Amino acid sequence: MPLPDIDLVYTFVDGADPVHAAKLAATRRKLCAGGGTAIPEVRPTWYRHVSEITYSVRSAIKYLPWLRTIFIVTDRQIPPVDAALIASGKVRIIDHSEIIPEHCLPVFDATIIESFLHRIPGLSGYFLYNNDDMLFGGPMGPEEFIASSGGELRLRLMTQPGILRAGIALASKLTPSFMPRANTFTSGIANACRILRQRPGLAWSEIVYPRHFTHVYRTATAHRIEEELGDLLEEARGQHLRSHRQIAWIALAYSLEAHWHGAERCARPRADRLFLDFERHRSAGETARAWRRLELSRARFLCFNNIPVGQADRLEQIMRRRGLGDPLASGT
Repeated sequence: MPLPDIDLVYTFVDGADPVHAAKLAATRRKLCAGGGTAIPEVRPTWYRHVSEITYSVRSAIKYLPWLRTIFIVTDRQIPPVDAALIASGKVRIIDHSEIIPEHCLPVFDATIIESFLHRIPGLSGYFLYNNDDMLFGGPMGPEEFIASSGGELRLRLMTQPGILRAGIALASKLTPSFMPRANTFTSGIANACRILRQRPGLAWSEIVYPRHFTHVYRTATAHRIEEELGDLLEEARGQHLRSHRQIAWIALAYSLEAHWHGAERCARPRADRLFLDFERHRSAGETARAWRRLELSRARFLCFNNIPVGQADRLEQIMRRRGLGDPLASGT
């Protein structure tokens, strides 16, 4: 069975945009004035970028030339992508208002935005999803993400067990308040686990969520989730910001994809993926070693979180050495 057309979707935000910053501040004031559940503190690094998406899109076109269209979902912003790619139609900018209902806007939480990506007009039946700090490091074909067997198409999913995050969230509730608390990401996974256990009745062994690299989704699965669990999603989708009440769409989508369609769980070699979080590096030496790893890595799936704004030039140097420094004239 031939493999279908596959699109790639990104989410992007520029936290330095004064319009975005003012909208975020106004939303926080409104939610805080309304009382109720405490609003988690907003960290500037959540919305910061150093043009990672510029190089990520170039890497996608270089190493995944079979991609049909690249969509970038953003809130009235123009991401720093090569202009020729937008002009040619290879890259299309999708505003939040095109896919997210007005009563849910504005949205500053990727978990909420991810639950609406399948509504992108003209989106292919199968699509990849990247945060803007994910990069492709080498050639790969569509069979890396979708397997054709016996006349059926099955997604190939890199997963982690949901029970681990659910356990952390439970322990957080049971420990004294002065102890470290589960973050909103962990709470979102735990909330998704609760729903999956109750409504579809999945076993703990069936509940998974994706590793923090490129995701793959079936559009029909997303629509079915909306049909069957839409009532449970409604409140979480209206939170606007990250919160401990959020529901991890990625856990719902991966778990139910496997449950409904028998997805293939693939364990990629550790050498094929590289994850770097620059916020964790406490010394100049640690940061230098991280940059060196990124420069020399042969991993095909890369993710680099929280690059300091002051080191944007260093990123540009390394991307140039990796063959991603020059603007692309077209998507072919």
